Amino acid sequence: MTPPTTTDVLIVGAGPVGLLTAVGLTQQGIDCLLLEKRERDIQASFGRATTLYPRSLELLEQLHLTNDLVQEGFVARSSINYKDGKRVNERGWNIMFDHFKTSYHDYALNIRQRYSEDVFRNRYERYGKSVWFGWKLATYKIDTSLGDDYNITATLQHESMGEVQVRTKYLLGSDGGSSTVRQLAGISLGMDSTTYEWVRIDGKLSTDMPGADIGFASVETLNHGNILWVKLERDAHRIGFALTPSLLAKYPKGITKEEAVKEAIEGMKPFKLEIERLDWWTHYKIKQSVAQSLLKDDFVLLGGDAAHTHSSGFAQGMNTGIHDATNLVWKLAGTIKGWYKTCVPETYASERHAAAKRLIQIDRECSAVISGVIPAKYQGFGSNPDEILLKIWGDNMGFNIGLGISYAKSVLNQDPLNGTLACGVRSPDALICAPGPKVQSRLIVVFAGNPALTSIKFPALREKLPKVAGRHYGMIRLVTLMIGAAGSGWVALDGPALGKLYFDPNGAAHSEYGVDGTSGAIVVIRPDGILGFATGLDEVDEVEEYFLQFVN
Repeated sequence: MTPPTTTDVLIVGAGPVGLLTAVGLTQQGIDCLLLEKRERDIQASFGRATTLYPRSLELLEQLHLTNDLVQEGFVARSSINYKDGKRVNERGWNIMFDHFKTSYHDYALNIRQRYSEDVFRNRYERYGKSVWFGWKLATYKIDTSLGDDYNITATLQHESMGEVQVRTKYLLGSDGGSSTVRQLAGISLGMDSTTYEWVRIDGKLSTDMPGADIGFASVETLNHGNILWVKLERDAHRIGFALTPSLLAKYPKGITKEEAVKEAIEGMKPFKLEIERLDWWTHYKIKQSVAQSLLKDDFVLLGGDAAHTHSSGFAQGMNTGIHDATNLVWKLAGTIKGWYKTCVPETYASERHAAAKRLIQIDRECSAVISGVIPAKYQGFGSNPDEILLKIWGDNMGFNIGLGISYAKSVLNQDPLNGTLACGVRSPDALICAPGPKVQSRLIVVFAGNPALTSIKFPALREKLPKVAGRHYGMIRLVTLMIGAAGSGWVALDGPALGKLYFDPNGAAHSEYGVDGTSGAIVVIRPDGILGFATGLDEVDEVEEYFLQFVN
């Protein structure tokens, strides 16, 4: 069986970014064709990415995947740090958990990529779709002369099934660090090679280190760098260590699996370590890179490792890919549906390229320190790499865990005229209530304020705002959130609510957004949960002007 000859989006590479993009687009009614050049049994392996941070879990929740993931993974809410067999609680990874508390996903989820990909793939297959394993992209060409929006003709090849041509509207390269799409598009990759080499080992590991099963641990050592310990799903753990200069000198021709196991045991001393089952191991050199652009010729896009590569020091690989995919899905889907102007997918490239560049800068610093080398920038902060690592981790905490990632002002992110939040930041979570049952849900939005003071503004809102929302069916979802409670929205607002009505019993949500309860506000939240714009209840024209800049 060969792939269909037309599709809206051709996705090359069925790793996390490819799968998530395919799931999200399919949920939006966009047809996509997902290729993986390796056969399924070859692609599925242990190892690789393990940890998902709170913001990633929020984004995956939008794709209806988080509930399935937490059933498979290990929920981690704590960490411990050791030096010379003694606890050193003032260092280590534990400070991140305090910052998690601004999310209702106030934990990290440890799940190896093999199992997270299974969850993503199962969801995709639930929609009647499947990955085309064994098919690779050979070449493509762009031709807009036909005027039917299928501007790319791609040639696909399979070892036993031959060759087929597929016409598509967009081409996404999510095919890893050696991306075929990136190479065919002629997008350069700025690569920085380092002398740092790391080892990672997964399997059934047993140790007498206290707290080995609480989530994370770090062990400060002289010869093995800052050792990473992670409680994984099921009965597995991961240990990781750096090949410091002394270990590189000890193994000048590279380290074998047996030698890596030996050094892992040595590095954990005075604690004991036994590897009862080895699932996967790797020895790799740290390289950092960012593609020159994430968008080429209007229709070719890059995401995940095809766009940026780095170490696993702060567990950013999978998390960054999730941000890429969820940033792209709604923009691409809306553009294909005819809702958005071409400037919208361009913001994917600008927003995620800027995020990737910051990620690489952080990774250069953390990978050096984990390997026992203090960057010049931090020479004045002391000589202890473990203390410098804590500083780098803390200084970039919001970005590292995703909750602080923000995007620059653009056609989508415009200076708010109401509230206290800046544009381009994550929209805060708050607990709200629907009419009736005393069951709280999360605010996923007209802020009505105190209806006794703001209901006078609603007649004009009811006349104007639905016209803006009705420009394209399904593009905008209206929600009215009012302080307090009432028997119905009609009673409180002297008429129907705009969209669904929710109550903000104690005004907490209004406070999170900096909305004055006496005046209310209209807040525009992007589909990926980023604050786009905010203005007053009586300034619907400003909302319309905001949308007219990028909506057809």
